[in-house]
This record gives sequence, structure tokens and C-alpha cells, in this order.
Amino acid sequence: MPNLVERIVAVEPVGAPTDPQTVAEMGGDAPFMGVYGDYVDERGQTSRKEATQTTADLAGEENSVSTLLSLPDEGISGNTHLMMQDDNNGEIADRIITWIGE
Repeated sequence: MPNLVERIVAVEPVGAPTDPQTVAEMGGDAPFMGVYGDYVDERGQTSRKEATQTTADLAGEENSVSTLLSLPDEGISGNTHLMMQDDNNGEIADRIITWIGE
């Protein structure tokens, strides 16, 4: 039930919907945040990140705070795919928690 979803956070998802109808059904007008760390190209994850960007763009048509948080673009670097286990996980969690509270 999309009306029960307040926010969606996807941390380096394996798959993100790119079909507008699927994104609309995913969370209604709930904002979406995709989070990606470093080494996307090296790990062969470029298409996954691009799909997540598309999801954020489509979700942004319904709710403007939807976004893709690219950690290197924010000056946060050195993260593996398991970023919540990395040394700077508190900084990453703070970014996500701040967005949830907006």
C-alpha cells in the first residue's frame, strides 16, 4: 500500500525500477533516495547507478526531494558496497537521517 510509505531509501540497490508506472506504484508520492558510494565503475555497477538515478528522477516528478546521493560528489569517499560497515558509516547515516527528516 503506497499510501503507508513515507520515504524510500535504497542503499546501492541491485535493481531499481525505470518504468514510470512501476515507480509510481512503488511509493505513491513518497520521496525516494538512492545512495551510491565509490568504485561504481570498477565494480561494474554503472548501469545499476544509472537505473537508480532514473528512479530518483521519476520519483522527483511526484516529490521534488527525491534524489540520488552520490557520496563521492558530496566529498565522502572510500566506500565499498557495504558502506554501512565502513569507517565513515556515521557520516553516511547522518546524510540519510537528515534527508529522512526533511
